[in-house]
Formats: sequence, structure tokens, C-alpha cells
Amino acid sequence: MQYLNTYMLDGANHQARAVLAFLQRSDGIEVSWDDKYHDYRAKPKVARWENCREQGYIVSMNSRNYNKQLNVAFFEHRNSDSICAIRWEQSSMNSITIETAKFGDAYKDKYDTSFSVEYGKALEMARWIEGQLVEFWIETEKENK
Repeated sequence: MQYLNTYMLDGANHQARAVLAFLQRSDGIEVSWDDKYHDYRAKPKVARWENCREQGYIVSMNSRNYNKQLNVAFFEHRNSDSICAIRWEQSSMNSITIETAKFGDAYKDKYDTSFSVEYGKALEMARWIEGQLVEFWIETEKENK
């Protein structure tokens, strides 16, 4: 048995861990369900996101044909208690880190984020991330037709 405040710690901030817990409710993106194979075609992956005091996660998902990849990094902002996310497209075979990210116009400085919520609004952030994943899947499916 472990102490409550040290159980399952991986270095990420507690708010980022809460967002991840909400995202883990599903095995995949619902709109990508394949009746033939009884499985989701869109299965987001997760890795740790480390940027000094901003410790969180990055969720990445490829389009069906692997021509595009959506990435959403989320963490507690170092200068506030808000939960922030950065959304951009960049393909990579490995987990993208702060050193390998090519944000383009998506993230110019620590105040330039794609979405943020107040402290304690982990579910709201998770819903936004889920929405971005669904939107990306639908958009890339239209491009494939």
C-alpha cells in the first residue's frame, strides 16, 4: 500500500493527470468505429510532455492514411493555475517533445496557447481535446474521399 499523495506519480502535474484520466474513458474515437473489424480506426496515443515547470502530456493521433498527425499538449501553466493546451499538426514516428515540436504559429511564447481553462476544470479541458480529435478525424476522412 502507498500513500495517497505519491500513488501513480509519473512527474506530470495533478491537473494534467486529471485531464488524462477523463481522456482514458474511451478506447478510441467514436466516429471512427469500424463495424467490420469491431474496433476503432482512430486510437490516440499519449506520452509525457516536459517543459521545465510545465509537466503534462501530449496526445497524438494519425489520420487513417497517416498523412497527417494531430498533437495536443496539455499542462498546468507555470505562471497561473490554469490548464492549458497547445494544438498543432506535425507528423512523427516517436513522441514529440518540446525540443522536437514544430509549432509554426500555434505557440510563440508561454502565453500563446490554443485553449485554456481555470483551475479544477479538467473535464472541460478533456472535452475540448476530445472535440479536437473528433474534428481532426472527420476532416481527414473527408480529404480521403
